[in-house]
Amino acid sequence: MAKHPDSVHVYDTWVKGKKGKLHFDVMTTDEEKALVLAKQYLVGIGEPDAVITVKECRFCHSEPLVMFSEEQQRQFREQGGFIIKMPV
Repeated sequence: MAKHPDSVHVYDTWVKGKKGKLHFDVMTTDEEKALVLAKQYLVGIGEPDAVITVKECRFCHSEPLVMFSEEQQRQFREQGGFIIKMPV
């Protein structure tokens, strides 16, 4: 099994959706993966046309992975990251 980092990078993400602004954090290891996960999330919530680039999805800081739930840590290990929906 591959070794995974002990910390996760937080990408603060603001996107213009059909009904206004969407705010979520993408928790992952790098910018490229953050954009992929953000796009998958947007498709999953019915916003496939929302624009997502490094302008909307910016590295903010890093957090220890142990701060997050077992489910979030599992998603990180299996899918390379997870999304946390934030208040607008």
